[in-house]
Amino acid sequence: MHKSLETVNDSTVAGFGRLAGFFGFSDVMGRLYGTLLLSPEPLSLDELAERLRISKGSVSMNMRSLGRWGMAHEVWMRGERKKYYEAEPDLWQVIRNVVNARERREVQVALEVLRDSVEKLKSAEDELTPEEKKLSDFYLARIDDLQAFFQVAQLAMGTILGGEAGLDLEGITRFELPHSGAS
Repeated sequence: MHKSLETVNDSTVAGFGRLAGFFGFSDVMGRLYGTLLLSPEPLSLDELAERLRISKGSVSMNMRSLGRWGMAHEVWMRGERKKYYEAEPDLWQVIRNVVNARERREVQVALEVLRDSVEKLKSAEDELTPEEKKLSDFYLARIDDLQAFFQVAQLAMGTILGGEAGLDLEGITRFELPHSGAS
């Protein structure tokens, strides 16, 4: 492989490893995804372990995680008994999968906690002193603001990342960035 291709591959795969940490995934998961994404052909667990110089057990465990997140898929190869994998190339789909599985759940949990808090405050209303009632009213006002925030976040995630009324991102194939330097 030409040195330029090797350098670009290595830096991109390493970049995916660093980027994975930002989203709460391991460096290995990011590098595996990057390796698969830059491979024109599906890769076996052995090939992935060799390319990344990590154990086959680590590759296998992390590939299961990538599969659960919808970031990689097992591919059947005619005449092969080994498992082969390819990356989900649609990064919007990867982001939708992650947000659907994690962030939407967390927003839902936050809303449930807030609802429970409102119920507890309202059920204790008759037992509160006037001073405690003022504090309870303050809490309820703040909780109301938090509920509104999380409901908007829930709506935004649904709109951006694929609800029935989601944005149509089909026509976007790439973003053109201005080049630096003289033209």
